Amino acid sequence: MAASKVPVGQPLFSVLGIPVHVSIWHLLTLLFFFQSSFQNGIEFGLAMLFAASASVFLHEMGHALTSRHFGLQPTVVLTGFGGFTSHQPARRPRDEFIVVAAGPTMNFLLAGGLFALAAGVLSAEADMGFLGQLLSQIIFLNIFWGIYNLLPIMPLDGGQLLRVTLRKFIKKSLNADRWTHRVGLVLGALMAVFFAVQFHSVFGAVLLGLAAFENYRALQNVNEIDADYRADRPHPRVGELLTKAREAFEARDFESAMRYCHQARAEPELSPAEIRHTWHILAIAAASLGDLEDAIRFAERVPNSAEMAQVQATCLLSLAEPARIRVFLRSPAALLLTAERLEDLKAVVRTADA
Repeated sequence: MAASKVPVGQPLFSVLGIPVHVSIWHLLTLLFFFQSSFQNGIEFGLAMLFAASASVFLHEMGHALTSRHFGLQPTVVLTGFGGFTSHQPARRPRDEFIVVAAGPTMNFLLAGGLFALAAGVLSAEADMGFLGQLLSQIIFLNIFWGIYNLLPIMPLDGGQLLRVTLRKFIKKSLNADRWTHRVGLVLGALMAVFFAVQFHSVFGAVLLGLAAFENYRALQNVNEIDADYRADRPHPRVGELLTKAREAFEARDFESAMRYCHQARAEPELSPAEIRHTWHILAIAAASLGDLEDAIRFAERVPNSAEMAQVQATCLLSLAEPARIRVFLRSPAALLLTAERLEDLKAVVRTADA
């Protein structure tokens, strides 16, 4: 998948100058999914595990290399069963379409190359052996992964391609997003039932069911936030309250800053930027006043923010609760921390385990 937010943190390695983050959940999820491969021997199981991870990685590199071609500074993150490629927003819809389409295209090219290799190198007898069986499984895996990602269900590549296309033909992007999530909700639910009934695949059904639920939540959010209305009709009361909150915050009057923020939150028609700014001030002000639990709760409302991840980490270090730190280290927010702060959190966990 391609995404517009660029994670901050220490990558595990880089390829062709593109930083790559790898979550332990990536390997554990693949191990769970391909555990049946070990019935054909540990060598075959390990080979399939490596091939699956490599296929996902090459899929993301398709996004990454294409986005770098457009100067969008990509970063690859492998997490869970798949991964995503973060990059700066594309300058044109056409560029975004090409970047998103490059992922599945990479899988189809890989499958085609391996098929040509199998047809040209392996004999009929060898096809039945270890290498032939392995190649056939990898070819199937890449074809499946490419087709699966092209399903028009957000946040899959197909859903993103649908959104880009609809925004091209529907004047208001908000309405295009509504139709994108409607399609994702209905198709995701139907595909979840299909995988459960036709293939008896609990994993596939859960994966698609979660995608349908995410589209349901996103559709609710789109319906609640009328961005066009706010753009045409600014809400001066919110602006006044946030200005007072910023002034109080800069004067280190954190209690007043929080009071103004809560008053702003009670007002109708806040824009997404205003909501985000409100949570931002509340989190730092609460942390400064020593209200660590509230600070963590406020900071969690601002995802993809390195500063809010830092607030959470600082509060958790002060609370010194290893169990909560372990949970935080497994969350996407941990990827936004500096290497030094990550090491501070891990040190608390190691001390508790000693």
